[in-house]
Amino acid sequence: MSRRVVHVFITSGRFRSFDEVRMFVHKTYTPDGDGIPSTFMLEVGLANYEPGSIECVHRPHPVPLAELLHGASYSEQWLQKLDPARVADASICVFPPNDVLRPGDSSLEYLGALPITT
Repeated sequence: MSRRVVHVFITSGRFRSFDEVRMFVHKTYTPDGDGIPSTFMLEVGLANYEPGSIECVHRPHPVPLAELLHGASYSEQWLQKLDPARVADASICVFPPNDVLRPGDSSLEYLGALPITT
């Protein structure tokens, strides 16, 4: 097993739907198949892009983080480290092999790099 981190980002009121969150996060492609980096990818310097290792969550209204992030991968290892009084309506969790080079440059609130064992 290796020790790695999950990068957790949250926001409230920014996205109207799950699809809007995904459009903000995931790369799109030209008709020729060339990748177009997303706004999120550019903001945080996302490298080693693996879309299957990025989890997006959206709720219609803000809820406590424990509710918003319940069921996220490895959440039993890191969720209790977040402030239980915090609320949000959207979250992005970035897992390895993705590398987040500039997490503080995100327009979303960055909660940190939390250790996980995979």
